[in-house]
Amino acid sequence: MDVKVTDVKEDTEAAAGANACPVRRFPLNQPEGHKAPVPRYSAAVKAKVAVLFLGLQARSESLPDAGLGEFLACIARDTAAPVYIDQATYTDLQGYLNRVAALYWLDTAQFQTWLESPSVKEWRARLRRETSVGLWWEPVVVDARRMETVTFKEFRRGFSGCPAMGLNATDHTGYWGAARDRIPGAGNDPFDATVAASERCPVTAASYRKVQPPNNMCVIRSGVSWEKCDGEQLKDWRERIKPKLDAGMTYLRENPGATGCFSLRQVESISADGRKLAEAYSLGAFVSMKHLETWSKDHPSHLAIYTSALAARKKYQEKLQLHTYNEIFIVEADNPPFEYFNCHPQTGLLPFAEQLERQA
Repeated sequence: MDVKVTDVKEDTEAAAGANACPVRRFPLNQPEGHKAPVPRYSAAVKAKVAVLFLGLQARSESLPDAGLGEFLACIARDTAAPVYIDQATYTDLQGYLNRVAALYWLDTAQFQTWLESPSVKEWRARLRRETSVGLWWEPVVVDARRMETVTFKEFRRGFSGCPAMGLNATDHTGYWGAARDRIPGAGNDPFDATVAASERCPVTAASYRKVQPPNNMCVIRSGVSWEKCDGEQLKDWRERIKPKLDAGMTYLRENPGATGCFSLRQVESISADGRKLAEAYSLGAFVSMKHLETWSKDHPSHLAIYTSALAARKKYQEKLQLHTYNEIFIVEADNPPFEYFNCHPQTGLLPFAEQLERQA
């Protein structure tokens, strides 16, 4: 999606204002005198917003007529349509093809109106009857004080990519704890876990199931684009950074009890007409922000990712061609439930459904 870049504030005072707390109980993690290795920016989100991650899931390489493209074309005509959409695809460990869309709203009232629209209701009802196709439906409604974004101004995705979205320069980047420092509410709330981490448990197959995300669950979307990379920088991405990224994501998927990772999807971005793009992102859900931070700071699999990526930033600086971004959302107790229609039992939060119900 092409986005008009507006209101990019270069001054650090403006960036600090976006992350300021009136009185902090918890100090910033930023080291004294720290200078960001390359300029980074945060979306100027000021209110409660919504994002819906959804996926169609099937064994077939070509999904049936209940396809995602048809649905997205239809909802684009809705008066309360999302202001930003991007698409992706991946094959999960169970061998199912997943077509993925991320839909963004800057007005939660519009999101609620959209949910009640005939086009949405009819499509969901049709998929519920279509047993050969699964639908996972994972909405996040979050206050601006419980989220963060960071991006390059030349590469805007998610909330940073919403039309007319302003950007604030931020120096909260390039050190341990920077993501937490970018969350305005973290100055007074540690966002502690409200459930325990556990291994996946078998679940009874069902055509439809709701799962309520626990309070303070941490959802992260972390993406990368190598479209502009060539020569040595493309080689760095393919041979030094990507293999370490893949190893880290595999570790998270395989060790939910140790890491608190409920779900980790590595998806490949595609255009609206299905063309593969030179970008990808990981979509993860963790028991808490602390679980994500512990893996990030302490585990060799993330340290390998971090050191290789940071080395590239320092080496190339203003000439860096690899662009990254991430968004973190801290879910509240009244977040809408995640819903699963005809999905295999290892999808999303399904392997933890019974545990979450017991601890609710």
